[in-house]
Amino acid sequence: MEPAVEIDHPLSAGFGPVTLTLAGVGAVVGAGIFVITGQAAALYAGPAVILSFVVAGLVCAFSALCYAELSAMMPVAGSAYRFSRVAFGEIPGWIVGWALVAEYLFALGAVAIGWSAYMQDFIGGFGLHLPARVASSPIAMSGHRFTATGAIVNLPAVLLIAAVAAVLLLGTRKSARINGAMVAIKVSAVVLFILFGLAFSHARNWLPFIPDRAPGPGGVAAYGISGVFQAAGVVFFAFLGFDGLSTAAQETHNPQRNMPLAILGTLIISLVLYVGVSAAMTGLADFHTLDTAAPLTAALAAGGSALGWLKTYVGVCATIGLVSGVWAALFALSRLLFGLAGDRLLPAALGRTDRNTKVPRAAIVVGAGCGVIVAGFLPINLLGELISTGTLIAFATVCAAVMALRMRAPERHRPFSVPFWRVTPVLGILSCLFILGSMGLPALSRIVLWQVAGLVVFAAVTRSRRVAAAAA
Repeated sequence: MEPAVEIDHPLSAGFGPVTLTLAGVGAVVGAGIFVITGQAAALYAGPAVILSFVVAGLVCAFSALCYAELSAMMPVAGSAYRFSRVAFGEIPGWIVGWALVAEYLFALGAVAIGWSAYMQDFIGGFGLHLPARVASSPIAMSGHRFTATGAIVNLPAVLLIAAVAAVLLLGTRKSARINGAMVAIKVSAVVLFILFGLAFSHARNWLPFIPDRAPGPGGVAAYGISGVFQAAGVVFFAFLGFDGLSTAAQETHNPQRNMPLAILGTLIISLVLYVGVSAAMTGLADFHTLDTAAPLTAALAAGGSALGWLKTYVGVCATIGLVSGVWAALFALSRLLFGLAGDRLLPAALGRTDRNTKVPRAAIVVGAGCGVIVAGFLPINLLGELISTGTLIAFATVCAAVMALRMRAPERHRPFSVPFWRVTPVLGILSCLFILGSMGLPALSRIVLWQVAGLVVFAAVTRSRRVAAAAA
């Protein structure tokens, strides 16, 4: 194995347990709650989207325990990619790393698109409307069919990513503090939505709790028990926050203690919030009406004039708070690119840090540039699907890595140990594969195409590496 790229300026340790957990919650409480929840209810599960989040959360619990063990053992940038590489070698590590690139890149785009929708809904209340040609995706997805919308680009989403990239370039400590403030604002809106939404809910909107199986958009089957599991796959990416946390291990004080605490804390907090939001949202409005990019404000509008003040507040907070989701996704993507470059799987420039700010400047710029393309031109429902498939692949592999390293290196120090390690990782692998299979052939075929493209990139990089070594 070739040596890793030498990092001339190490990443700075800017995270403590509180700021790290806030970063995780900021990643989780994003497009998942503010956007994808409504689509999962309207298109797949109905009010039973509540169960979909419980299923996804339980699956995540197995993986979260495995992440906690490995991130405490190996506090380095790269998350599941690094764990897979250590456990299984370069090529399996690359496959997982490439799946994670999809996860973070498309999450970055999805959250930015969600922010654009909430921002436009908010300013629309004051009679301000952006031209649709420069404020929405030029591509729409209905079922598994793509159509042109006539738009040119989602410019607000593009500008947001550029702005967040500029903040990240200031340095980890400064940008983490800004992110923490945005998370607090966002969570306050979510908590108020749950409390008032449940108080104004109508029981009739929850019945039938699991709607009968029926043709969905584009002829795709939806609802019924299968719809609950299909929705669990769609919303699964909403829990990727703790995977993003593991990319920050090198920038965390006492990662052996603080990483497991932040990972498990993020999962528990996010699951409670998701279940509460799902119940309040489907109680306020007929689930058929929630297939919008801003379902929380749509649900509050259905709740009547008494909730008008909260609709405005949630719109403002979502507009502000979704910025933290973009921050978390771009942060994780840049650190993943940094880790891949450090192992000579991407250009060496991506594996270097700025002399003054100690951040991977090139990785941030490249990640933001790719995110601009995704957010500017692709539809959000396609992104949610791609994020979930990449996440499930990564989670299953991390569970397998725990078992492999337990058998190969049982003597290695483990500051945090997975309980029942012979059973928990197996349950994690099987449940991830089950959810992945429930997403359907079109979704699986798209992630296969993404991995084929990744193998082409891997072959090109390794070839250039051999040529350079021969020339030297």
